[in-house]
Amino acid sequence: MPNSKSNELSVVPRIEPGLSKSEQTRRTRALIIETGIRCLAAYGFTQTSMHLISKEAGISRGPMNYHFADKNDLMGAIAEALPLGAGQDVLARLRAVTGVEARLAAIIDLAIEQHRGMHHFAAIELLVAARQDPALAQAIGPHFEVAENQLDQWFCDYMAELNWARDTLIPFRTVMVAALRGLALDHVLQADSDAHKAALSMFRRIFLSHITQAENQDD
Repeated sequence: MPNSKSNELSVVPRIEPGLSKSEQTRRTRALIIETGIRCLAAYGFTQTSMHLISKEAGISRGPMNYHFADKNDLMGAIAEALPLGAGQDVLARLRAVTGVEARLAAIIDLAIEQHRGMHHFAAIELLVAARQDPALAQAIGPHFEVAENQLDQWFCDYMAELNWARDTLIPFRTVMVAALRGLALDHVLQADSDAHKAALSMFRRIFLSHITQAENQDD
């Protein structure tokens, strides 16, 4: 699923000279993972090879092989890193919002903003590829499961004021995520067309109105 809008590989930072060996190792590993995410988003899973990632990161195969045994090993590390894409500053901004509708609106607006970002596309690429690749599924599956459980708990805590049971909140988030994955794929086909923009607007209205209706029923 190549996405030209995500092809910003040249902006990946290079390793700075004069660092300690441990810091150099940490940054090299992080650079490889971040470059792998960018390659997945820009070129798709099939075209993202260890050679491509090595070339785009400006790292020789020696350090690549030192950090990751093979492509599946690297894809597992990428799956583990993907949930960190939001960043602590974004989470702090979300936590600063109060009120049920305002909080849900903040989450939806962030999700819409990120629905065509490289982390989202990389996740979709991995999930789709894993359906036909048992070894890849084994490499990424545990990381996606841990991430989903953590996100479920975070969402339940964040929307606690809604007073919904956990078995209602989690399916609500699941439907949101599924809809956004579909919209991300739609963006590949329609880019920033009027139809796609209208779909995003409808997505926002549907989920916000669902909360409003639920609150009115509770009253």
